[in-house]
Amino acid sequence: MTVELDIGRRTDIGRRREHNEDCLGIYHHPEYPDEIETRGTLLIVADGMGGYAAGEIASRTAVEAVLNSYYGDLSDGMSDGLTRAVRYANRAVIDEANRDAERAGMGTTLALAVVWAGQLAVANVGDSRVYLIRDGRIAQISRDHSWIAELLAVGKITPEEARRHPMRNVVTRSLGGRPDLDIEVYPPLKLRRGDIALVCSDGLWGMVSAEQMLQTVESRSAQAAADALVAAANVAGGHDNITAIVCRVVSAADEDANDQTIQMDALRLQDTQPIPILP
Repeated sequence: MTVELDIGRRTDIGRRREHNEDCLGIYHHPEYPDEIETRGTLLIVADGMGGYAAGEIASRTAVEAVLNSYYGDLSDGMSDGLTRAVRYANRAVIDEANRDAERAGMGTTLALAVVWAGQLAVANVGDSRVYLIRDGRIAQISRDHSWIAELLAVGKITPEEARRHPMRNVVTRSLGGRPDLDIEVYPPLKLRRGDIALVCSDGLWGMVSAEQMLQTVESRSAQAAADALVAAANVAGGHDNITAIVCRVVSAADEDANDQTIQMDALRLQDTQPIPILP
């Protein structure tokens, strides 16, 4: 299925940090039809962690490794290719940390979205997120791997308590942490014209409500939306680095209107208030 996409991207240091430890990657080259047909368009956001600028190294290493692995071997399916690419990136971050004692313990979150054959496939590690926007609604496709998400899932705290919790920024999974990384790859969702995928770091969703993200993205082109999202996070305080990739489905060939239903209520609809990140 031929899909025309409008893609915008923006990463920003924010107003409180000295370095930008976020990194984004996009692979969308229609001039290479074999790769697009076999692997689709890949959107990546990584949020690095570590002192002495190690977070910057971790996020950049992860993005480069995912791109190289995912498109470097076209022999397996999309979901298997994503899993293999993330495992390769995890190994690359660990190896890079081992090169320098000052990088010990560095790591990064990772969120990936692939638009391929009229479908959206998502994978993630940590709390960088992928959202789907459709028909005036926004839903989180990825699942946060964080201390707060686990407490919320079992009902031990409320969303309001989560916004004030001292451990609201602690992730339970990250690349670079351990060789046997647990990776979540979600079942592909069929896309239709007008759908929007949003891939972002917690510097965005921790400062801007889902409702505001929805309103910002729906009324703008992809690039204007990415710019406006980052600006909104900075207006709200810009406590962390901020990264957003906005991908709108402009047209999809052979679209069957009767075969495009995604049950948005079954996805993780977001509380309208952000969970602020630590300054």
